[in-house]
Amino acid sequence: MLGSGVQIALGPFKFLYQFMDPKWRESCRTIHLFTDRYVKRALDNRRRSGSKTLSDVESIAPYRQPYCLLFGIAEQTEDQLKLRNEILQAMMAAQETTAALISNVFFLLSRNQPVYQRLREEIFTLSETDLSQEKLQNMPYLSNVLKESVCFPLIIVFPQMNRVALVDTILPTGGGPEGVDSIYCPARTGFDTSWYNLHRLESIWGEDAAAFKPARWETFNPDYWQYLPFGGGPRSCLGQKKALVEAAYFIVRLLQKSDRIESRDDREWTGQ
Repeated sequence: MLGSGVQIALGPFKFLYQFMDPKWRESCRTIHLFTDRYVKRALDNRRRSGSKTLSDVESIAPYRQPYCLLFGIAEQTEDQLKLRNEILQAMMAAQETTAALISNVFFLLSRNQPVYQRLREEIFTLSETDLSQEKLQNMPYLSNVLKESVCFPLIIVFPQMNRVALVDTILPTGGGPEGVDSIYCPARTGFDTSWYNLHRLESIWGEDAAAFKPARWETFNPDYWQYLPFGGGPRSCLGQKKALVEAAYFIVRLLQKSDRIESRDDREWTGQ
């Protein structure tokens, strides 16, 4: 992840990083070899089936589920490099993001004891051996805590989204004094969408937009494009459910063992 971040910072000179850190290049080679094994299995399955079905997924270890993301992508293309890149992106997306979300949750819980105690009361309706995905996803207050934490201005999972127009295009809205007119964007125009600012707009979230209030979600129901912690549309984060379930499981297990949590640092957050 560090290597990827440095390359983004280097911009057009990102190719230089492979000479700056030989260990990073060797690590990439190891990961590519590992991933390519599964890409080959997915393509072999496609060729054997002779159709766009996953009828023989069960016959190939270690895939034991009715549907596999890699097998699904392999239905669309036989490009091995594209398949490798897609599956690596899916794996990476739910690693650092999950850690950031969990960090947010416990930072906020340590400073909000009433929220911690209410969450713990809900968690104790489950047994320690009965933490299925379905039950984790049907805990309303835990869900509210996660919704509030994922976009809180601490370690934001997705603070912004950047895009560049490949061809001349026209955006249907966003222009003019009222933001309802179209905008002409020539090729190579850069776009920067700030989820950080979106999730702090008082016009959407109210005067307490900057406050940590999981209870707001008991009545708060933003429109689809007003709450985008994992992006939106067809390119929204594929790993969002994985990240939320992993975070929920970690939080539940820790709260089952800890009767209280406290912050030893009462300074206000100034990192963003």
